[in-house]
Amino acid sequence: MTTWAEALAAWKIPDSLLAQATESPYGWPVALWERRSAAADDEEETPTERAVKGFQPRSVLDVGAGTGRSCLRYAELGLRVVAVEKDSGMADGLRRAAATRGVDVEVIEGRWPDVDAPMVDVVTCSHVVYDVSDIRSFLVALVERAAMGVVIELSAEHPWANLAPYYRALHGLERPAGPTTSDFVAVVESVIGRAPTVERWERAGGLWFESWDEILDLYAQRLILPVERRGELRALLEPEVTESSGRLYVGAPTRALATVSWPV
Repeated sequence: MTTWAEALAAWKIPDSLLAQATESPYGWPVALWERRSAAADDEEETPTERAVKGFQPRSVLDVGAGTGRSCLRYAELGLRVVAVEKDSGMADGLRRAAATRGVDVEVIEGRWPDVDAPMVDVVTCSHVVYDVSDIRSFLVALVERAAMGVVIELSAEHPWANLAPYYRALHGLERPAGPTTSDFVAVVESVIGRAPTVERWERAGGLWFESWDEILDLYAQRLILPVERRGELRALLEPEVTESSGRLYVGAPTRALATVSWPV
């Protein structure tokens, strides 16, 4: 049986291709991430938020908080919020967003679980676990910091799954099928010794682009594609791009997600 770490390792970009990259294919332009986070402002309460609030916490620790898409909403409810973020640009964006909203968020820069984080009522993380190879240690550390419960949000499949056809077309590179939410739930069960609560749901795609240049910049970065091949990339992406109110969207209008939670 393939382990979680082995399934993630299968996504490794070959060294011969990675050597051609002028920037990390894994990075996020902070402006795009902030735009994505801002889309949450108009979002109704999600299953993840309901799961967190169901514990009736007074404090929340958000691991891999980004620019605050999740944790700022808890801060606005008056909860004590601690955010852990390894990327300094994202952490700065979170501080700016908190200041703009007039809420307090304690931001700890560093990689989980290496940081010194306080004990809180609920520990949560959103769209982080597919980046974690040593998932057992990661989960154990979440549980150790939670007095009431743990709530995790993730996509139904690996967040790069949508790039598989483009890697195949542009580089002749096949991408793996897993891991998936079901694989993650199996890991959680092995760690906590029981089945967690799992709610599957969908979210409207929140990432939009102002122009084709923005689209091509991000996708060329992800796909390690030189400038002279962007015409090929645009031809592949054009059937997937839609426009609404001056905004460009790539791919399906919704994302399949899951919220996995359990008391401690």
